[in-house]
Amino acid sequence: MLPHSEIARATGMKFNPVAIVWTDKKPAGALEPKAGAWGCVMWLFAKVAKDGKTAVFSSETVGCAGGAMGLGFGRPLEKHAARNEEGFCSFLSNGLEGAVDKKAYEAIIAQSFDAHHTKMLIEGERFMKNPKAVHNFLKNLPVYDVKGRYIVMKPISKVEDSEEVKSVVFVANADQIAALSLLANYETGNIREGIVVAAGAAGCQAMGVCTYVEGESKKPRAVVGLTDLAARMHVRNVLGKDVLTFSVPFAIYQRMERDVKGSFLELDLWRGLRDS
Repeated sequence: MLPHSEIARATGMKFNPVAIVWTDKKPAGALEPKAGAWGCVMWLFAKVAKDGKTAVFSSETVGCAGGAMGLGFGRPLEKHAARNEEGFCSFLSNGLEGAVDKKAYEAIIAQSFDAHHTKMLIEGERFMKNPKAVHNFLKNLPVYDVKGRYIVMKPISKVEDSEEVKSVVFVANADQIAALSLLANYETGNIREGIVVAAGAAGCQAMGVCTYVEGESKKPRAVVGLTDLAARMHVRNVLGKDVLTFSVPFAIYQRMERDVKGSFLELDLWRGLRDS
């Protein structure tokens, strides 16, 4: 088992740092979405962070196409309410107004199963200006496909030494985000190339595939997330409304853990901010 996080202790974290693990073995007793039912990945993430639970997802049980993309189960847009990539690009932007093939999109709207989704499909989420911008977003969003395996979220303190940790996620307030950003850059001092990036992606995508790909980079970065307004709404009753996520590849997490000792986190300036 890994020890409790020194970073969490020194920064006064209210929530458990969450490890995202790839595994061939389904953990017993873990929280899991019901197969075939819609659900947001962030609901279970919030329970792991707040209550110390363990959650597990598979390609059959992840309850949202965006969540499947975010955790690394391919790109199953046919399971989205918008049915396909063209529909998804309209949905994420300006809906029917911007649809390239309006008749095809109207047919998708006609298949909507309730008034709420019909309204969303017509209006679009407006997170991007038009379908072209969403196509570019999809082009740049990393794609992983771990079908046949499980993706587990658990507190970092419950991780076994042999487990394959792909991402470690902190839920942090503004002062803690500032401290984590400084700590991530503590050994490099390289502010121009950016050791921290804010992912303009869904909450699950920021901590999932956007962080996985950083772990494969020669110059890996930390990823700030929960900039996704829908995800913020889904977790605010559990995590509060004033937090973001800060996720790092496991190698960066280990380096940051080592760097706590002797750093600014042991001095009065930080302690004054933390304890005020």
